[in-house]
Amino acid sequence: MRHLSLLWRHRALISVLTQRELAARYRASVLGFFWSLLNPLMVLAVYAVVFTTVFQPRFEGGRPYPLFLFAGLLPWMFFSGAILDAAITLVDNGPLLAKVMCPPELFPAVVVLSHLVHHLFALPVLIGAMWVASAWGWHVFPWTIFLLPLALIPWILVAAGGAAAISAMAVRLRDLRDLVNHFLNLLFFASPIIYSLEVQQMPGALIRVLKLNPMASLVTVYRDVVFTGKVPPLTQWALAYGFGVLAWILGSLVFSRLRDSLVEAV
Repeated sequence: MRHLSLLWRHRALISVLTQRELAARYRASVLGFFWSLLNPLMVLAVYAVVFTTVFQPRFEGGRPYPLFLFAGLLPWMFFSGAILDAAITLVDNGPLLAKVMCPPELFPAVVVLSHLVHHLFALPVLIGAMWVASAWGWHVFPWTIFLLPLALIPWILVAAGGAAAISAMAVRLRDLRDLVNHFLNLLFFASPIIYSLEVQQMPGALIRVLKLNPMASLVTVYRDVVFTGKVPPLTQWALAYGFGVLAWILGSLVFSRLRDSLVEAV
């Protein structure tokens, strides 16, 4: 609770730092913030071409696989991007952290918020693609999409908890970012992003193992809301929110444990 109350007290500064982070990312860029919309649009276009002409994976019910894949990739890109950038945020902001009375908790929060903004900019691409698919009769528009804010909250909690822990540990372990990158690659394939645990013909034992991955509930809830068009069962909501709260608590505890030595280590 102390961690959360500190972030709330400095919400104005977090807003300023987030704007600075977003402005720095697109400084000297011709298209500026339009890249936040153009990047996911190009990703979707590539997937649409590859998985409709080169590869044609079988998918139950005739649902468009590019949209299925894109609906799983969007939250993952938000989560993984925030985690990786959190590994260098305290080191990059070392001068500001040392010279100004600025709580170190703010910097991983800023990283998560900046990636959340990118995610929100990308959502119109997903929603527009769903609308086009429904207009052409390729897919039924998921009216459950109004539940998207609720499906996004567990991702924010997991990203915030992971970013807090990783940012603090990476101050002393400067190669932690590379290790985290490899771990995220493994976690990506262990999560039902490029496949579905319901429609893929996989051994039952393997499916049971994959369902033990706590990220599976987050992917399932998000995709059900924005793609499948069904309200996830309460068990999936409970698993997603439970893991999100747990990740946030553990990340805050790790950060609090290492907090006093951060300024000197940077």
